Amino acid sequence: MARVLAISSHVARGCVGLAATVPALQWLGHEVWALPTVLLASRPGLGTLVRHDLPSPDLGAMLSALDADGCWTSLDAVFTGYFPSPQSVAVAAQAISRIRKAQPKVRVCVDPILGDAGKLYVTEETAKAIRDQLLPLASIVTPNLFELQWLSGASPAARNDIAKAALGLGPPTVVVTSALQTLESIATLLIAAGACVERSVPARSGIPNGAGDLFAGLLLGHLLNGQAVEVALDTSLQNLDRVLAASEGQPVLQFSTLMTSTR
Repeated sequence: MARVLAISSHVARGCVGLAATVPALQWLGHEVWALPTVLLASRPGLGTLVRHDLPSPDLGAMLSALDADGCWTSLDAVFTGYFPSPQSVAVAAQAISRIRKAQPKVRVCVDPILGDAGKLYVTEETAKAIRDQLLPLASIVTPNLFELQWLSGASPAARNDIAKAALGLGPPTVVVTSALQTLESIATLLIAAGACVERSVPARSGIPNGAGDLFAGLLLGHLLNGQAVEVALDTSLQNLDRVLAASEGQPVLQFSTLMTSTR
């Protein structure tokens, strides 16, 4: 079992953000300290949008409380996802820097939740803060293709160009989701140790939001269980596809398929 500090959004209904990442990590046997940056009644597009951002001073106070309790030395990993403001990014980055000093071997997974389908759904200032303050702290980063393009300032579309842009981000391991798509399949690219590995899963229609959040939790969880990164990628995609197959046409991801399967 590993201990993971997870900082991202949380929804009461919809299985995105922490509501997707945390169950994946727990299913794989890990203890998760979940700290929401924003609370929503339902994910955007599912129901009435009621949203409350956690002010950055309050986020900082919670992180400082964990620090004061001496928690940082017992952490094995930090996961970051959605942030509502550049100030909240800065607070998290400062905490992660302190965590690294207390626990140099901590693994930092940054899921840079910026946008998709050609547009940002955070402010440009927030996206820049994630790029400039969190990516340099990351052990592994998991952007989708649009996020990679925005973070790199390039517009790669071919496999080799995507790999080159990923290497330029800085973290030693980059996993690009939805990197290459056809009518039949969606490919994920793993760029690490100078190599690029491509893996595909079937393209599915009518998939509810949250697949990226779930995948990031699965990948980090398998890595923390000692799997090599390529094996963790394969296992995570197998787990993810099982959920997606059961989720076609559904309003939320169907986690029950994952929970009743073997790890």
